[in-house]
Amino acid sequence: MTSLAVSVIVPTYNRAKLLPNALDSILNQLQPGDEILVADDASTDDTAQVMKRYGPPVHFHAFEHGGAGVTRNRAIALAKNPLVAFLDSDDQWLPGKIQLQRQLMEQRPDVLFCFSNFAVRRTDGSVKHQQLNEWNNDKRGWNHILGPGQPYSRIAPLPPDIVDFQVHTGDLYLAELNGDHILTSTLMVRREAAGDALRFSEDLPVLENKECFARLSGKGPAAYLDTETTMQVRHAGPRLSAAHKLGWSSARLTVMERVWMKDEAFVAKHGAHLQKLVQAERLNRAHLHLGLGMSKEARADLRHVPTSPQTYRLLAMLPAPLLKGTVVLRRILLRKSA
Repeated sequence: MTSLAVSVIVPTYNRAKLLPNALDSILNQLQPGDEILVADDASTDDTAQVMKRYGPPVHFHAFEHGGAGVTRNRAIALAKNPLVAFLDSDDQWLPGKIQLQRQLMEQRPDVLFCFSNFAVRRTDGSVKHQQLNEWNNDKRGWNHILGPGQPYSRIAPLPPDIVDFQVHTGDLYLAELNGDHILTSTLMVRREAAGDALRFSEDLPVLENKECFARLSGKGPAAYLDTETTMQVRHAGPRLSAAHKLGWSSARLTVMERVWMKDEAFVAKHGAHLQKLVQAERLNRAHLHLGLGMSKEARADLRHVPTSPQTYRLLAMLPAPLLKGTVVLRRILLRKSA
């Protein structure tokens, strides 16, 4: 067994056709003692049949339907190794992913978790690189987000065919409040040191990973590998609706309230900044409520935003049936939120 063996968690739901590609991208990177835990969230397709092709170190666990957060947590409870990594069943790991992160965690015992950049394969087959740089919407650069970088080759040997890159380590807690910096499929965590922080939200329909990342960031140092270790695979589908965006906004507010707003030391130091972000998200949610004709809910949010636009306040005073009937205004609001 390696000094730091890895438990790889692969949650899945009705992705029988994609799952083999994900598993194959892991299997050729494993070392003795590593394991793969496929956690099936009550799939109704051929997932169980597909999994009959695989034996140890792949372990298949079929659960009752619980959602993404519940399924990941069930698998975490079964993990036995010091390191835990995740791969969504429609994504794929790039060669060298486990070796890069395992070596880093062995050489830097102070680091609680690490993550990396990623690429995206679009529906037309084209690939976009360095997508975390666009996704996190943080223009400061990693020297400012986490701290000055150093070449990976100074920390551990580079796997074959991987060009040297920078590794940044530091405190991600404040940055994770400001935006999203971690793709779950690039994450590797020390299981025992993380403790209860390595747990995904079970009551949020979206952003179930955000609370986990926030708590991990508040518990210990992070390391960012400025290289791609994962290929995220996009699927055809409709644009996000206003209702779906409303769910994301509500989830962000919930995580802010559960994590940062209950951290007394953080509030004492960054309270003004935190309050500004909370008010901005409440205003965004009020905007979405108005666009959906939900005047009562919009008023509830606007009560917490003293500087909200007068137009919003006036629209929120309309009874819901009248607001819903204001077709032109609703179209304008929906267009702005699209």
